[in-house]
Amino acid sequence: MPQLLATALPAVFGATGSFALVTAAGGLTLGGSLVSIGASLLISKALAPDKPDAPKPEDIQLNIRQAVGPRIKHYGKVRAGGTVVFFRAKSGVFYRVVVHGHGLVDEVEGYYLNKGEVTLDGSGYVTEAQYTSGGTKRVRILQRKGLVPSANYATVEAIYSDWDDLHRLDGLWTTLTVAQQVPPADFRRVYPNNEPSIEVVANTTIVPDPRTGASAYSENAALIIADLIESPDGFNRAGYVDQAFLAAAADDADAHVALAAGGTEARWRLAGSYSLSEKPGDVLRRMLDACGGDVRLLPNGKIGIEMGVAKSPSVTLTSADVLEIQTGDDGPDQLDRYNTLPFTYVDRTLAFQQTEGDPWNDEARMAEDGEEIRGALADFTFAPTHRQGRMAAKIATGRANPRQRITARFKPRAILAIHESVISFSMPEAAIDGTYRVERSSLNLRDGSVILDLTLYDPSDHTWSVAEEGRAQTLPTPDSSAGIPAPTNFAAAAQGVISSGTTYVAGIAAAWDAPASDALTPVLEYKPNASSTWSIWATNTGQTSAIIAPLTDGAVYDLRLAFAAPNGVKSAYVTEDDVTALASSSAPAAPTGLSVSDQTSGVARVSFTASVSASIWKTEVYRDSGGGPVLIATFYTDPSETVAFDDSCGAGTFDWYVRSINVSGVANAADAGPETQTIT
Repeated sequence: MPQLLATALPAVFGATGSFALVTAAGGLTLGGSLVSIGASLLISKALAPDKPDAPKPEDIQLNIRQAVGPRIKHYGKVRAGGTVVFFRAKSGVFYRVVVHGHGLVDEVEGYYLNKGEVTLDGSGYVTEAQYTSGGTKRVRILQRKGLVPSANYATVEAIYSDWDDLHRLDGLWTTLTVAQQVPPADFRRVYPNNEPSIEVVANTTIVPDPRTGASAYSENAALIIADLIESPDGFNRAGYVDQAFLAAAADDADAHVALAAGGTEARWRLAGSYSLSEKPGDVLRRMLDACGGDVRLLPNGKIGIEMGVAKSPSVTLTSADVLEIQTGDDGPDQLDRYNTLPFTYVDRTLAFQQTEGDPWNDEARMAEDGEEIRGALADFTFAPTHRQGRMAAKIATGRANPRQRITARFKPRAILAIHESVISFSMPEAAIDGTYRVERSSLNLRDGSVILDLTLYDPSDHTWSVAEEGRAQTLPTPDSSAGIPAPTNFAAAAQGVISSGTTYVAGIAAAWDAPASDALTPVLEYKPNASSTWSIWATNTGQTSAIIAPLTDGAVYDLRLAFAAPNGVKSAYVTEDDVTALASSSAPAAPTGLSVSDQTSGVARVSFTASVSASIWKTEVYRDSGGGPVLIATFYTDPSETVAFDDSCGAGTFDWYVRSINVSGVANAADAGPETQTIT
């Protein structure tokens, strides 16, 4: 018989369709079993427990310089740093190429320099004011998505002729950062940590979908697992995944689950990274764990992918099918079982950091055990949300702690169970009755007997409610500015500036209180009201006011101010919106309606109406007691605004004058007054 099988194997695997794999009743023939051996070996090897350390999210967010860096493959939405493969500086400009990942990515969504998100204009220049100096944008980011062939970075080749088409980095997702030098006094503001590190958020791998017949970016767990199996970057087993089975699993993954905070999300998604030096089986196991999934052998010799959803058995075995019960128990003993499972997942709201979730507690098992028994920390870093991580933990707890385990040898009819994930098994005389998960199976080709390792299956492990979601951690984001106080009493108004002779230019004057610490530097920024791009106005430590000029006369601007620490971390901004920049060499109209009344006790009530001129900046009030006018008050008002105030001048007879001054510092042709009054 062994010799016959040896000669039959080539015929089976070379069959063109005339070799029967399945009986009319749906069972496997011997040939069908042999065809399945290849996929069966793939599954058994994939799910072997040998697991070297996988790259953590915080690892892939670093910028690392090394001669030969690891190739990292990404699925779903990730935030990645990468390996620096080129770094040169020349003529005050540095050029740095970073490889973020292996393979083509779909779309880049965001860029981060030194952990801070930045925006790019149409030419790739960073628009944030921090990276602008002297009115010039100093940092530019270009990117390649990983096409084969990829376009070379001509910017680098123009400076370094050795960087030619042989350095295209085909099939690698990369960025080129070009940063210009700035004046020494501005260096620490623009580059507080010297060369800025870069991270990129992207929708990464494009995967095929049998439901549409097209390939597109997706976080669908079933589609990603299928891609890992068939891709050359994974198991390299093209055609091994059953497409009809995959379509059903993809629908299960896409089904939406309600969230405690409101709304819904897809039941099972995957997003994460792995090194191409890892064993594909280890990567597959991490993906399956994060979605409660399974892979199993099908009668047609292909692989069926299943998601973590409740299943109903289609195969039933009874006492009549049993040859012997080899082992049986009530599940793991108290040293091996657990009822609480801590886990990690990746939280996108916390800068894509690996985060420990709210542990899953199986209340029923805790009551049975009489205490909390904590399992080892589970790695669900392919899970992109806390809800999914906790749901996966619930499934994992049920699978690892079954209430009954059986190993039995069955008659040949049990070959039908080899390709099932769950079966119905009833043997009342051995207290066996229920739905069981098929953990392992083996076929004895000498006598046709089948050995199955079974665990009692509880469909409730796959149910879910918002009450089970638990509470995710809330942590401060990196480099939080919460500890730096925001500026106070920030104000801005039009201020004309004399440029030469009688020539005036439009400007805006801004002022603020000094910060509590002299280590903090003001960061003053401005932009035209209709623009989204901020420009920075240079300031120095200790400065509490500034005049921004020249500006467009009559244009409306927004201003904002923050305090920055030496490491570049800033406070919250305070803003002054809709400030008009004005410049005028024409004298403003004088104030009107000046009147003074005796309030007794040496107090005079002075009132007037400010100038009607649009260019009015301030109004000055003078008092003359016989020795010449003396400035006693200054008011910053809108045109035609009424002002009244009490002047503690003392008893006597006085003259009062009021003067208008425009934004260019030009006074009215003649002051209002004098208004003479005797004060008692």
